[in-house]
Amino acid sequence: MNKPFYEQIAIIGAGMMGTSLGLAIKKKGLCGKIIGIDRNFDNLKTARALSAIDSYTDCLKDGITEAVLVIFATPVLATFEIAKRIVYAVRKDAIITDIGSTKGEIVNKMTELFRGHSNYIGSHPVTGTEKSGAINAVDGLYENKKCIITPTDRTEQFAVEAITRFWESLGSDVIVMDPYEHDRVMAMVSHLPHIIAYALIGCIMEHQNTGDAIIKYAGGGLKDYTRIAGSDPVMWKDIFVTNSKEILNSIDRFSRTIESLSRMIREKDTKGIREFLESVRDVRRQITDR
Repeated sequence: MNKPFYEQIAIIGAGMMGTSLGLAIKKKGLCGKIIGIDRNFDNLKTARALSAIDSYTDCLKDGITEAVLVIFATPVLATFEIAKRIVYAVRKDAIITDIGSTKGEIVNKMTELFRGHSNYIGSHPVTGTEKSGAINAVDGLYENKKCIITPTDRTEQFAVEAITRFWESLGSDVIVMDPYEHDRVMAMVSHLPHIIAYALIGCIMEHQNTGDAIIKYAGGGLKDYTRIAGSDPVMWKDIFVTNSKEILNSIDRFSRTIESLSRMIREKDTKGIREFLESVRDVRRQITDR
């Protein structure tokens, strides 16, 4: 596979994900120049110091005018609002993508917005950490990770091929998926775990507020399990809102499982509990062995 080369790339959003992406693009030699665009100058200066970007600006139009690839590394709800401000300034031959964790709503809006102006296709690199900000950028964040791209029947084939080559050149395993199917799957395997982690900490907070200071007794298990509850609240607020239907469906499924387990515990059904735990352990091994 020949590596793609872009004379100029604009990354909108110089947080952990955007800065890590700049590092990856530079490392693989996929561009001549990367411009970072953000309102947070601390993030931009850090990204520049890390050599993840070549220059930076807080002016959207100045940053994207000459870019042949524009990447939104912003919270989901902010992506469309920012896009509306640049739609007529972006190059006609530019490829536009985002790296948001929900796709159905944003793909529908962005496809319609950029129709006739440039070529939009949604992306979701399935990677990240609970930390935010350029200072927490990770070298190699996108290598050997899945990246789901979500073309529609209105997406130009050359854009599909171009964005596939881009992510594969960064070392990602590209999967093509319908945007709404993407949201259904992610609701279970990504969004629900965050919901549970946040809810668990919320439950512990309620005990703390009653004067029962139980957090001091927490061990490594709680720390490991709730690591993702330290994720960016703005980003996850947007995810919960833009994928609410599928997330609520996943919460309902989880509630039914909890109720089933609760019943077995209440009835002291040792056989049922053991069989459930054994089946769960087997699935867990499939996850860790991947």
